[in-house]
Amino acid sequence: MLRSSAATRPAFAAPKVADVMASIASDPSSVPSGAAASSLAPSSVGLGLTVATKDAVLKEVALRIAAAGGLDVGAVLDDLRAREALGSTGVGAGIAIPHARFTSISRPIGAFIRLAKPVEFEAIDGAPVDLVFGLLTPVHCGNAHLQALARISRALRTPGLAAALRAAPDALSLHALVAPILDAGAAC
Repeated sequence: MLRSSAATRPAFAAPKVADVMASIASDPSSVPSGAAASSLAPSSVGLGLTVATKDAVLKEVALRIAAAGGLDVGAVLDDLRAREALGSTGVGAGIAIPHARFTSISRPIGAFIRLAKPVEFEAIDGAPVDLVFGLLTPVHCGNAHLQALARISRALRTPGLAAALRAAPDALSLHALVAPILDAGAAC
């Protein structure tokens, strides 16, 4: 897990995160078509969760997505597990993006969890994961599902954003950082 001193955190994180948000806001394709609500409910953000396994992480993501969408948690978890069985969604640098396409939703639904302690996730770089973005998209979204994942991944590569997510003091701050990313990436 990356750590920085409080004195250096604002100097490198804040301006670059602001640039990401400005870029997302200025991109007309970033607004989900016909979406009235955010893809990420404030209640779908978890902070400081303590879990021991990758499967426990997937369960937390499934619980939050199911609650936000009024879905069956077992069905959401089954789909997340099925996708994970194809290959880890751990993209490196302590970040995972578990995702799946789901038949009974009409809009994308997301979740974000910051773990108290990193968990082994079979990530591409072998590093354990502490930042988890979950995304469920409607089956009818087609290629938009892949575009959403690519946009989220690009945003996460922005210098300082992961540090800002790790340093956010509370769930509302995390939601403010993550919601625009998921909304921009979740259009279909």
